[in-house]
Amino acid sequence: MASARAQRFLQHLDQRRRSLKDEVEDDVAGLRGLSLEERGKILESVCRDAMAIITARPDAAKALAAQEPRSPESLELWRTLVRRYRADGRD
Repeated sequence: MASARAQRFLQHLDQRRRSLKDEVEDDVAGLRGLSLEERGKILESVCRDAMAIITARPDAAKALAAQEPRSPESLELWRTLVRRYRADGRD
């Protein structure tokens, strides 16, 4: 049997438990309604921060050169989208 302290802790956790969906919604709430330009600036900032972190690594060149192989599904989707794009007369 759990101690009274453990029981209180578990009750506290139960009260604070939230679904992943609620957490994600909270995370993106401040981004809803932003313009494309505003979202672009945020993305640009995140990319700059990521590059700063990577270039601070002693193996930065290796880290930047690393690529995970694409899944067959991803590759096929990419090819389909390129074919569709080109079929519309765009290059």
